[in-house]
Amino acid sequence: MLQEKHSSGGSRREGRELALKFLYREELTGISEGVIPDLDAAGSAARVFSAALVNGVREHLTEIDGAIAAASEHWEISRMGTVDRTILRIGVFELLFLPDNPVAVIINEAVEIAHKYSSNECGSFVNGVLDHVAREARGGECATSS
Repeated sequence: MLQEKHSSGGSRREGRELALKFLYREELTGISEGVIPDLDAAGSAARVFSAALVNGVREHLTEIDGAIAAASEHWEISRMGTVDRTILRIGVFELLFLPDNPVAVIINEAVEIAHKYSSNECGSFVNGVLDHVAREARGGECATSS
């Protein structure tokens, strides 16, 4: 199962990480029901946000994957690592369908989660793809990640 490299707090971050774990498991096993890893230990705000992310990614998967494909030149989605692809799907869902979430926060969170669960290289890739999607979807809003 997906292993953490660092620890951090915050209910939104926790919700994103829970969504990552659930969607990762779902993609690898085909199991879409059951307990999300670490769900019992999560606060209610994290659980609610996680459920919204999971359901949103599922509902809009075709559009999300289309945006990722358009933004990730020379990379087919099927060739991306499962963790990387899942982090991107969550970030793109937020960019396209949760307009109240600031672009910089979405990208920074995705990059931090990529560093925690994947690699520094993944963090750079996630940053580039999400920045491209943000520029297309939200135009004038700042899309620069630290």
